[in-house]
Amino acid sequence: MKPHPRVGTLRRLVLTGLSLGLLWFAPGPAPQARASKAAVPLALVNAASYSETVAPGSIAALFSSNLTNQAPQVAGTLPLPSTLAGLSAKIGGIAAPLFFASASQINLQVPSGVALGTATVEVFFGGSATPVAAGSVTVADSSPGVFTVDTSGKNQASVLNSDYSTNADFDRFPGSRPEASGNFVVIYATGIGRTNPLVGDGQPSPGNPFATSDGPTTVTIGGVSAQVLFSGLAPGFVGLWQINAVLAGSLPTNLATDLAITLKGKGSQPTTLAVANKAELGSVSGAVVSALNGAAVGGAGVTLQKVSGGAPRQAITTAQGEYRFYVIGTGNYTLAATAAGFIPATQPANIAGGADSTLPPIALTVALAAEQYRVVVAWKSGVDFDAHLTGPSAGGSRFHVWWNGETDLRTPATAQFDRDDQTGAGPETLTFTALASGVYRFSVQDYSHRDFNGSMGFATAQVTVRIYTGNQQVAVLTPPTGGGTLWKVFELTNGQLNLINQLGDEPDPSNIRILF
Repeated sequence: MKPHPRVGTLRRLVLTGLSLGLLWFAPGPAPQARASKAAVPLALVNAASYSETVAPGSIAALFSSNLTNQAPQVAGTLPLPSTLAGLSAKIGGIAAPLFFASASQINLQVPSGVALGTATVEVFFGGSATPVAAGSVTVADSSPGVFTVDTSGKNQASVLNSDYSTNADFDRFPGSRPEASGNFVVIYATGIGRTNPLVGDGQPSPGNPFATSDGPTTVTIGGVSAQVLFSGLAPGFVGLWQINAVLAGSLPTNLATDLAITLKGKGSQPTTLAVANKAELGSVSGAVVSALNGAAVGGAGVTLQKVSGGAPRQAITTAQGEYRFYVIGTGNYTLAATAAGFIPATQPANIAGGADSTLPPIALTVALAAEQYRVVVAWKSGVDFDAHLTGPSAGGSRFHVWWNGETDLRTPATAQFDRDDQTGAGPETLTFTALASGVYRFSVQDYSHRDFNGSMGFATAQVTVRIYTGNQQVAVLTPPTGGGTLWKVFELTNGQLNLINQLGDEPDPSNIRILF
Protein backbone atom coordinates (compact mmCIF):
# COMPACT_ATOMS: atom_id res chain seq x y z
CA MET A 1 0.00 0.00 0.00
CA LYS A 2 1.20 3.50 -0.78
CA PRO A 3 1.84 6.05 1.95
CA HIS A 4 -1.16 8.03 3.07
CA PRO A 5 -1.99 10.72 0.49
CA ARG A 6 -2.45 13.50 3.01
CA VAL A 7 1.03 13.60 4.47
CA GLY A 8 1.73 16.80 2.54
CA THR A 9 -0.21 18.77 5.14
CA LEU A 10 2.44 17.86 7.69
CA ARG A 11 5.35 19.54 5.91
CA ARG A 12 4.67 22.92 7.49
CA LEU A 13 4.41 21.28 10.91
CA VAL A 14 7.66 19.42 10.47
CA LEU A 15 9.54 22.53 9.41
CA THR A 16 8.10 24.89 11.99
CA GLY A 17 7.93 22.50 14.91
CA LEU A 18 4.48 23.52 16.07
CA SER A 19 3.00 20.02 16.18
CA LEU A 20 3.71 16.31 16.47
CA GLY A 21 6.16 16.91 19.31
CA LEU A 22 8.70 17.14 16.53
CA LEU A 23 10.28 20.54 16.65
CA TRP A 24 8.44 22.09 19.53
CA PHE A 25 10.25 24.67 21.60
CA ALA A 26 9.23 26.94 24.42
CA PRO A 27 10.19 30.57 23.79
CA GLY A 28 12.87 31.63 26.23
CA PRO A 29 14.28 34.98 27.30
CA ALA A 30 15.88 37.33 24.80
CA PRO A 31 19.32 36.07 23.63
CA GLN A 32 22.29 37.43 25.55
CA ALA A 33 25.81 38.10 24.25
CA ARG A 34 27.72 34.83 24.38
CA ALA A 35 30.90 34.86 26.44
CA SER A 36 33.87 32.74 25.43
CA LYS A 37 34.13 29.77 27.77
CA ALA A 38 34.46 26.00 27.90
CA ALA A 39 31.92 23.82 26.13
CA VAL A 40 28.74 23.30 28.14
CA PRO A 41 27.09 19.87 28.42
CA LEU A 42 24.26 18.84 26.13
CA ALA A 43 21.74 16.05 25.73
CA LEU A 44 20.63 14.57 22.40
CA VAL A 45 17.41 12.49 22.36
CA ASN A 46 14.89 10.96 20.00
CA ALA A 47 12.56 13.87 19.08
CA ALA A 48 9.42 11.75 19.45
CA SER A 49 10.04 9.61 22.53
CA TYR A 50 12.93 11.49 24.23
CA SER A 51 14.83 8.22 24.37
CA GLU A 52 18.59 8.70 24.80
CA THR A 53 19.20 6.36 21.85
CA VAL A 54 18.93 7.67 18.29
CA ALA A 55 19.15 6.07 14.85
CA PRO A 56 20.89 7.23 11.66
CA GLY A 57 18.64 9.47 9.58
CA SER A 58 16.21 10.04 12.45
CA ILE A 59 14.91 13.29 13.90
CA ALA A 60 16.49 14.26 17.21
CA ALA A 61 16.29 17.11 19.72
CA LEU A 62 19.40 18.58 21.34
CA PHE A 63 19.08 20.46 24.63
CA SER A 64 21.68 22.71 26.21
CA SER A 65 22.05 26.34 27.32
CA ASN A 66 23.46 29.66 26.12
CA LEU A 67 24.32 28.28 22.69
CA THR A 68 23.76 31.44 20.64
CA ASN A 69 23.04 35.14 20.98
CA GLN A 70 20.91 35.13 17.83
CA ALA A 71 17.13 34.83 17.63
CA PRO A 72 15.62 31.36 17.15
CA GLN A 73 15.55 30.30 13.49
CA VAL A 74 13.50 27.70 11.63
CA ALA A 75 14.59 26.07 8.38
CA GLY A 76 12.45 27.38 5.55
CA THR A 77 13.69 25.29 2.64
CA LEU A 78 14.62 21.77 1.67
CA PRO A 79 17.19 20.30 1.71
CA LEU A 80 17.75 21.33 5.30
CA PRO A 81 20.63 23.73 6.03
CA SER A 82 23.57 22.89 8.26
CA THR A 83 23.57 26.29 9.99
CA LEU A 84 20.74 28.14 11.74
CA ALA A 85 20.92 31.01 14.26
CA GLY A 86 24.69 30.92 13.85
CA LEU A 87 24.81 27.33 15.09
CA SER A 88 25.96 24.09 13.50
CA ALA A 89 26.22 20.57 14.91
CA LYS A 90 28.23 17.45 14.29
CA ILE A 91 27.48 13.88 15.34
CA GLY A 92 30.37 11.47 15.09
CA GLY A 93 32.22 14.21 13.24
CA ILE A 94 29.54 14.49 10.51
CA ALA A 95 27.57 17.71 9.98
CA ALA A 96 23.90 17.37 10.91
CA PRO A 97 21.04 19.02 8.93
CA LEU A 98 19.05 21.42 11.12
CA PHE A 99 15.29 21.95 11.40
CA PHE A 100 15.45 24.58 14.14
CA ALA A 101 18.00 26.27 16.39
CA SER A 102 17.81 28.49 19.47
CA ALA A 103 19.91 29.28 22.54
CA SER A 104 18.68 26.18 24.36
CA GLN A 105 17.45 23.71 21.75
CA ILE A 106 18.41 22.42 18.31
CA ASN A 107 16.22 20.05 16.30
CA LEU A 108 18.23 18.11 13.76
CA GLN A 109 18.52 15.03 11.62
CA VAL A 110 21.06 12.44 12.75
CA PRO A 111 23.46 11.97 9.78
CA SER A 112 22.92 8.65 8.04
CA GLY A 113 26.65 7.93 8.01
CA VAL A 114 27.11 7.94 11.79
CA ALA A 115 28.59 4.68 13.07
CA LEU A 116 26.60 2.59 15.53
CA GLY A 117 27.67 2.76 19.14
CA THR A 118 28.69 5.84 21.13
CA ALA A 119 29.08 8.99 19.05
CA THR A 120 30.37 12.43 19.99
CA VAL A 121 27.97 15.35 19.68
CA GLU A 122 29.30 18.89 19.23
CA VAL A 123 27.69 22.29 18.68
CA PHE A 124 29.59 25.18 17.09
CA PHE A 125 28.78 28.89 16.98
CA GLY A 126 29.73 31.50 14.44
CA GLY A 127 31.94 29.22 12.37
CA SER A 128 34.35 28.60 15.22
CA ALA A 129 36.24 25.29 15.27
CA THR A 130 35.87 25.16 19.07
CA PRO A 131 32.57 23.65 20.25
CA VAL A 132 30.32 25.66 22.56
CA ALA A 133 28.59 22.48 23.76
CA ALA A 134 29.67 18.84 23.70
CA GLY A 135 28.46 15.43 24.77
CA SER A 136 27.77 11.95 23.44
CA VAL A 137 24.84 9.80 22.36
CA THR A 138 24.13 6.13 21.73
CA VAL A 139 23.40 5.35 18.08
CA ALA A 140 21.51 2.14 17.20
CA ASP A 141 20.37 0.67 13.89
CA SER A 142 16.79 1.61 14.88
CA SER A 143 15.21 3.60 17.67
CA PRO A 144 11.42 3.65 17.20
CA GLY A 145 9.72 6.67 18.72
CA VAL A 146 6.09 7.58 18.04
CA PHE A 147 5.14 11.26 17.93
CA THR A 148 2.34 12.23 20.32
CA VAL A 149 -0.15 15.07 20.20
CA ASP A 150 0.85 16.43 23.62
CA THR A 151 4.59 16.23 22.78
CA SER A 152 5.15 14.00 25.83
CA GLY A 153 6.35 10.92 23.97
CA LYS A 154 3.46 8.96 25.48
CA ASN A 155 -0.36 9.17 25.54
CA GLN A 156 -2.28 9.80 22.28
CA ALA A 157 -0.11 9.13 19.25
CA SER A 158 0.01 11.36 16.16
CA VAL A 159 -2.17 9.21 13.93
CA LEU A 160 -4.48 9.80 10.99
CA ASN A 161 -7.59 7.72 10.35
CA SER A 162 -8.38 6.10 7.02
CA ASP A 163 -10.47 9.14 5.98
CA TYR A 164 -7.62 11.57 6.77
CA SER A 165 -9.23 12.80 10.01
CA THR A 166 -7.17 13.03 13.21
CA ASN A 167 -7.28 9.97 15.42
CA ALA A 168 -8.23 10.89 19.00
CA ASP A 169 -11.19 10.95 21.32
CA PHE A 170 -14.24 12.63 19.79
CA ASP A 171 -13.72 16.36 19.21
CA ARG A 172 -10.44 16.56 21.11
CA PHE A 173 -9.33 18.29 17.94
CA PRO A 174 -11.61 19.63 15.19
CA GLY A 175 -13.05 16.58 13.47
CA SER A 176 -11.05 14.05 15.49
CA ARG A 177 -12.58 10.64 16.16
CA PRO A 178 -11.67 7.03 16.91
CA GLU A 179 -11.02 4.67 14.00
CA ALA A 180 -13.21 1.61 13.51
CA SER A 181 -11.65 -1.79 14.01
CA GLY A 182 -10.81 -3.38 10.68
CA ASN A 183 -9.76 -0.06 9.09
CA PHE A 184 -6.21 1.17 8.64
CA VAL A 185 -4.47 4.04 10.43
CA VAL A 186 -1.38 6.08 9.60
CA ILE A 187 1.18 6.38 12.41
CA TYR A 188 3.94 9.00 12.44
CA ALA A 189 7.24 8.20 14.13
CA THR A 190 11.00 8.53 13.75
CA GLY A 191 13.97 6.24 14.31
CA ILE A 192 13.55 3.96 11.31
CA GLY A 193 17.31 3.95 10.71
CA ARG A 194 18.76 3.36 7.28
CA THR A 195 16.25 2.72 4.51
CA ASN A 196 16.10 1.10 1.11
CA PRO A 197 16.98 3.10 -0.89
CA LEU A 198 19.10 5.40 1.25
CA VAL A 199 18.06 9.06 1.31
CA GLY A 200 20.64 11.85 1.44
CA ASP A 201 21.03 13.81 4.65
CA GLY A 202 18.62 16.75 4.85
CA GLN A 203 16.83 15.62 1.69
CA PRO A 204 13.08 14.98 1.55
CA SER A 205 12.17 11.36 1.09
CA PRO A 206 11.20 10.44 -2.50
CA GLY A 207 7.81 9.19 -3.61
CA ASN A 208 9.15 7.02 -6.42
CA PRO A 209 10.60 4.74 -5.30
CA PHE A 210 9.51 4.87 -1.67
CA ALA A 211 12.24 4.69 0.96
CA THR A 212 11.14 1.70 3.03
CA SER A 213 12.49 0.07 6.16
CA ASP A 214 15.22 -2.49 5.55
CA GLY A 215 13.75 -4.88 8.10
CA PRO A 216 10.25 -6.11 9.06
CA THR A 217 8.24 -3.67 11.19
CA THR A 218 5.96 -5.04 13.89
CA VAL A 219 2.99 -3.02 15.10
CA THR A 220 1.01 -4.14 18.14
CA ILE A 221 -2.32 -2.41 18.86
CA GLY A 222 -4.36 -3.40 21.88
CA GLY A 223 -2.05 -6.35 22.40
CA VAL A 224 -2.89 -7.72 18.95
CA SER A 225 -0.48 -7.79 16.01
CA ALA A 226 -1.60 -5.40 13.25
CA GLN A 227 -1.07 -6.00 9.54
CA VAL A 228 1.56 -3.51 8.32
CA LEU A 229 0.73 -2.15 4.87
CA PHE A 230 3.62 0.31 4.62
CA SER A 231 6.68 1.16 6.70
CA GLY A 232 9.00 3.80 5.33
CA LEU A 233 9.82 7.49 5.16
CA ALA A 234 6.89 9.81 4.44
CA PRO A 235 7.41 11.23 0.93
CA GLY A 236 8.40 14.89 0.95
CA PHE A 237 9.64 14.88 4.54
CA VAL A 238 13.01 14.57 6.23
CA GLY A 239 13.38 11.68 8.67
CA LEU A 240 9.64 11.25 9.25
CA TRP A 241 8.71 7.56 9.55
CA GLN A 242 5.24 6.62 8.34
CA ILE A 243 3.56 3.32 9.16
CA ASN A 244 0.19 2.28 7.71
CA ALA A 245 -1.32 -0.51 9.79
CA VAL A 246 -4.69 -2.28 9.89
CA LEU A 247 -6.59 -2.45 13.17
CA ALA A 248 -7.66 -5.99 14.01
CA GLY A 249 -11.40 -6.43 13.50
CA SER A 250 -11.79 -7.95 16.98
CA LEU A 251 -10.47 -4.92 18.89
CA PRO A 252 -12.88 -3.60 21.53
CA THR A 253 -13.81 0.04 21.89
CA ASN A 254 -11.06 1.79 23.83
CA LEU A 255 -10.17 5.44 23.35
CA ALA A 256 -6.70 4.80 24.83
CA THR A 257 -5.70 1.56 23.13
CA ASP A 258 -2.03 0.63 23.59
CA LEU A 259 0.24 1.11 20.56
CA ALA A 260 3.79 -0.22 20.21
CA ILE A 261 6.23 -0.46 17.28
CA THR A 262 9.21 -2.78 16.98
CA LEU A 263 11.98 -2.77 14.36
CA LYS A 264 15.22 -4.78 14.46
CA GLY A 265 14.56 -5.84 18.03
CA LYS A 266 14.06 -2.30 19.34
CA GLY A 267 10.65 -1.26 20.63
CA SER A 268 8.97 2.10 21.00
CA GLN A 269 7.82 3.59 24.26
CA PRO A 270 4.11 2.70 24.68
CA THR A 271 1.65 5.27 23.32
CA THR A 272 -2.09 5.09 22.64
CA LEU A 273 -4.64 5.62 19.90
CA ALA A 274 -8.45 5.76 19.85
CA VAL A 275 -10.26 2.64 18.61
CA ALA A 276 -13.97 1.89 18.31
CA ASN A 277 -15.25 -1.58 17.55
CA LYS A 278 -16.76 -1.52 14.07
CA ALA A 279 -20.06 -2.92 15.38
CA GLU A 280 -20.42 0.01 17.78
CA LEU A 281 -19.16 2.96 15.73
CA GLY A 282 -21.85 4.67 13.68
CA SER A 283 -22.12 7.95 11.85
CA VAL A 284 -24.74 10.44 10.79
CA SER A 285 -24.31 12.98 8.03
CA GLY A 286 -26.36 15.49 6.11
CA ALA A 287 -26.49 19.06 4.92
CA VAL A 288 -27.91 22.40 6.00
CA VAL A 289 -29.62 24.34 3.21
CA SER A 290 -31.86 27.34 2.62
CA ALA A 291 -35.57 26.49 2.53
CA LEU A 292 -36.28 29.06 -0.21
CA ASN A 293 -33.66 28.18 -2.79
CA GLY A 294 -31.92 25.00 -1.63
CA ALA A 295 -28.53 26.73 -1.46
CA ALA A 296 -25.96 25.29 0.93
CA VAL A 297 -25.56 27.10 4.26
CA GLY A 298 -21.85 26.96 5.00
CA GLY A 299 -20.55 27.81 8.46
CA ALA A 300 -23.75 26.71 10.19
CA GLY A 301 -23.43 25.26 13.67
CA VAL A 302 -24.80 21.74 14.14
CA THR A 303 -25.20 20.17 17.57
CA LEU A 304 -25.76 16.46 18.19
CA GLN A 305 -27.43 15.51 21.48
CA LYS A 306 -28.43 12.03 22.59
CA VAL A 307 -32.07 12.00 23.68
CA SER A 308 -31.21 10.02 26.82
CA GLY A 309 -28.65 12.65 27.84
CA GLY A 310 -24.91 13.14 27.79
CA ALA A 311 -22.56 15.83 26.56
CA PRO A 312 -23.55 17.50 23.27
CA ARG A 313 -21.24 17.41 20.25
CA GLN A 314 -20.69 20.29 17.83
CA ALA A 315 -19.72 20.59 14.18
CA ILE A 316 -19.53 23.41 11.62
CA THR A 317 -20.87 22.82 8.11
CA THR A 318 -18.50 22.98 5.17
CA ALA A 319 -18.86 25.43 2.30
CA GLN A 320 -21.15 22.81 0.76
CA GLY A 321 -23.32 22.88 3.89
CA GLU A 322 -22.28 19.36 4.89
CA TYR A 323 -21.71 17.92 8.36
CA ARG A 324 -20.84 14.50 9.80
CA PHE A 325 -20.76 13.03 13.31
CA TYR A 326 -19.32 9.72 14.43
CA VAL A 327 -20.73 8.15 17.58
CA ILE A 328 -20.19 5.03 19.64
CA GLY A 329 -23.35 3.11 20.42
CA THR A 330 -26.88 3.09 19.05
CA GLY A 331 -29.68 5.40 20.05
CA ASN A 332 -31.98 8.28 19.30
CA TYR A 333 -30.41 11.69 18.84
CA THR A 334 -31.51 15.23 18.10
CA LEU A 335 -29.64 17.45 15.68
CA ALA A 336 -29.96 21.22 16.03
CA ALA A 337 -28.81 23.63 13.31
CA THR A 338 -28.19 27.35 13.72
CA ALA A 339 -26.93 30.00 11.31
CA ALA A 340 -26.88 33.80 11.31
CA GLY A 341 -30.09 35.24 9.90
CA PHE A 342 -32.03 31.95 10.10
CA ILE A 343 -34.49 30.41 12.53
CA PRO A 344 -32.88 27.51 14.45
CA ALA A 345 -34.13 24.07 13.45
CA THR A 346 -33.96 20.53 14.80
CA GLN A 347 -33.90 17.07 13.23
CA PRO A 348 -34.42 13.65 14.85
CA ALA A 349 -31.96 10.89 14.05
CA ASN A 350 -31.60 7.24 14.94
CA ILE A 351 -27.98 6.11 14.72
CA ALA A 352 -27.15 2.42 14.53
CA GLY A 353 -23.78 0.94 15.43
CA GLY A 354 -21.79 -0.18 12.42
CA ALA A 355 -23.93 1.91 10.06
CA ASP A 356 -23.54 5.22 8.23
CA SER A 357 -26.80 7.18 8.21
CA THR A 358 -27.51 10.00 5.77
CA LEU A 359 -30.34 12.33 6.76
CA PRO A 360 -32.52 14.57 4.63
CA PRO A 361 -31.30 18.19 4.47
CA ILE A 362 -32.07 20.49 7.39
CA ALA A 363 -33.76 23.41 5.61
CA LEU A 364 -33.52 26.74 7.43
CA THR A 365 -35.64 29.82 6.84
CA VAL A 366 -35.46 33.49 7.74
CA ALA A 367 -37.90 34.87 10.30
CA LEU A 368 -41.57 35.19 9.26
CA ALA A 369 -44.42 37.47 10.26
CA ALA A 370 -46.34 36.37 13.35
CA GLU A 371 -49.29 35.06 11.32
CA GLN A 372 -47.17 33.51 8.55
CA TYR A 373 -46.40 29.79 8.21
CA ARG A 374 -43.68 28.18 6.11
CA VAL A 375 -43.79 24.43 5.53
CA VAL A 376 -40.70 22.64 4.21
CA VAL A 377 -40.47 19.08 2.89
CA ALA A 378 -37.10 17.33 2.61
CA TRP A 379 -36.08 13.75 1.91
CA LYS A 380 -33.26 11.52 0.75
CA SER A 381 -32.64 12.00 -2.97
CA GLY A 382 -33.97 9.92 -5.84
CA VAL A 383 -37.75 10.31 -5.45
CA ASP A 384 -40.14 13.15 -6.32
CA PHE A 385 -42.35 14.21 -3.41
CA ASP A 386 -44.82 17.07 -3.80
CA ALA A 387 -46.19 19.48 -1.21
CA HIS A 388 -49.93 20.32 -1.30
CA LEU A 389 -51.82 23.01 0.64
CA THR A 390 -55.57 23.51 0.54
CA GLY A 391 -57.41 26.32 2.27
CA PRO A 392 -60.42 28.64 2.28
CA SER A 393 -61.05 30.91 -0.68
CA ALA A 394 -63.78 33.34 -1.67
CA GLY A 395 -67.30 31.95 -2.17
CA GLY A 396 -66.83 29.03 0.19
CA SER A 397 -64.62 27.05 -2.17
CA ARG A 398 -61.10 25.87 -1.41
CA PHE A 399 -57.82 26.81 -3.06
CA HIS A 400 -55.15 24.24 -3.91
CA VAL A 401 -51.51 25.38 -3.92
CA TRP A 402 -49.05 22.87 -5.45
CA TRP A 403 -46.56 22.71 -8.28
CA ASN A 404 -49.36 23.12 -10.84
CA GLY A 405 -51.05 25.97 -8.98
CA GLU A 406 -48.53 28.19 -7.31
CA THR A 407 -50.77 30.71 -5.49
CA ASP A 408 -54.25 30.87 -3.94
CA LEU A 409 -55.20 33.43 -6.66
CA ARG A 410 -55.99 36.13 -4.11
CA THR A 411 -54.70 39.67 -4.66
CA PRO A 412 -52.32 39.86 -2.97
CA ALA A 413 -51.72 36.14 -2.61
CA THR A 414 -51.89 34.71 0.91
CA ALA A 415 -50.46 31.31 -0.08
CA GLN A 416 -47.42 30.83 -2.33
CA PHE A 417 -45.57 27.79 -3.66
CA ASP A 418 -41.92 28.82 -3.13
CA ARG A 419 -39.82 25.94 -4.43
CA ASP A 420 -40.40 22.70 -6.34
CA ASP A 421 -37.84 19.89 -6.33
CA GLN A 422 -38.29 16.93 -8.67
CA THR A 423 -34.99 15.05 -8.60
CA GLY A 424 -33.00 16.07 -5.52
CA ALA A 425 -33.67 15.79 -1.80
CA GLY A 426 -35.76 18.91 -1.44
CA PRO A 427 -36.47 21.24 0.03
CA GLU A 428 -39.94 21.71 -1.38
CA THR A 429 -41.35 24.81 0.28
CA LEU A 430 -44.57 26.81 0.49
CA THR A 431 -45.61 29.78 2.60
CA PHE A 432 -49.07 30.97 3.64
CA THR A 433 -50.69 33.56 5.86
CA ALA A 434 -53.50 32.08 7.95
CA LEU A 435 -56.73 34.06 7.91
CA ALA A 436 -58.69 34.57 11.11
CA SER A 437 -61.08 31.75 10.26
CA GLY A 438 -60.98 28.70 8.03
CA VAL A 439 -59.23 25.35 7.79
CA TYR A 440 -55.85 24.86 6.10
CA ARG A 441 -54.68 21.34 5.28
CA PHE A 442 -51.18 20.25 4.27
CA SER A 443 -50.22 16.95 2.68
CA VAL A 444 -47.35 15.35 0.77
CA GLN A 445 -47.75 13.05 -2.24
CA ASP A 446 -45.22 10.44 -3.36
CA TYR A 447 -45.47 11.51 -7.00
CA SER A 448 -42.90 8.99 -8.21
CA HIS A 449 -44.95 6.05 -6.87
CA ARG A 450 -48.44 7.58 -7.08
CA ASP A 451 -49.81 4.62 -9.08
CA PHE A 452 -48.57 2.01 -6.58
CA ASN A 453 -50.95 1.80 -3.63
CA GLY A 454 -49.21 0.98 -0.37
CA SER A 455 -45.80 2.10 -1.64
CA MET A 456 -43.10 2.28 1.04
CA GLY A 457 -41.50 5.31 -0.61
CA PHE A 458 -42.09 7.60 2.37
CA ALA A 459 -40.25 5.31 4.76
CA THR A 460 -37.40 4.57 2.34
CA ALA A 461 -36.77 8.24 1.60
CA GLN A 462 -37.05 9.35 5.27
CA VAL A 463 -39.34 12.24 4.39
CA THR A 464 -39.39 15.08 6.92
CA VAL A 465 -41.82 18.00 7.21
CA ARG A 466 -40.73 21.08 9.13
CA ILE A 467 -43.22 23.80 10.16
CA TYR A 468 -42.12 27.36 10.92
CA THR A 469 -44.13 30.34 12.07
CA GLY A 470 -42.99 33.75 13.27
CA ASN A 471 -39.45 33.30 14.51
CA GLN A 472 -39.57 29.66 15.54
CA GLN A 473 -39.83 26.09 14.32
CA VAL A 474 -43.05 24.68 15.79
CA ALA A 475 -42.92 21.06 14.61
CA VAL A 476 -40.80 18.45 12.84
CA LEU A 477 -42.77 15.48 11.53
CA THR A 478 -41.97 12.13 9.96
CA PRO A 479 -44.57 9.77 8.41
CA PRO A 480 -46.16 7.00 10.46
CA THR A 481 -45.15 3.42 9.81
CA GLY A 482 -46.78 1.66 6.92
CA GLY A 483 -47.25 2.28 3.22
CA GLY A 484 -49.13 4.79 1.13
CA THR A 485 -48.76 7.46 -1.53
CA LEU A 486 -50.44 10.39 0.26
CA TRP A 487 -49.36 11.62 3.69
CA LYS A 488 -51.94 13.83 5.40
CA VAL A 489 -49.71 15.88 7.67
CA PHE A 490 -51.66 18.57 9.54
CA GLU A 491 -54.65 20.90 9.74
CA LEU A 492 -54.60 24.51 10.90
CA THR A 493 -58.04 25.52 12.17
CA ASN A 494 -58.62 29.07 13.40
CA GLY A 495 -54.93 29.29 14.29
CA GLN A 496 -54.87 25.92 16.08
CA LEU A 497 -52.34 23.40 14.70
CA ASN A 498 -53.64 19.82 14.67
CA LEU A 499 -51.32 17.02 13.61
CA ILE A 500 -53.09 14.42 11.45
CA ASN A 501 -50.14 12.21 10.44
CA GLN A 502 -52.01 9.61 8.37
CA LEU A 503 -50.95 7.63 5.30
CA GLY A 504 -53.33 6.72 2.47
CA ASP A 505 -53.36 6.45 -1.31
CA GLU A 506 -54.25 8.90 -4.06
CA PRO A 507 -52.88 8.60 -7.61
CA ASP A 508 -54.28 11.89 -8.99
CA PRO A 509 -52.66 15.00 -7.45
CA SER A 510 -55.50 17.25 -8.63
CA ASN A 511 -57.95 15.27 -6.45
CA ILE A 512 -56.16 16.24 -3.25
CA ARG A 513 -58.12 19.52 -3.10
CA ILE A 514 -61.31 17.47 -2.73
CA LEU A 515 -59.89 14.64 -0.68
CA PHE A 516 -58.08 16.73 1.96
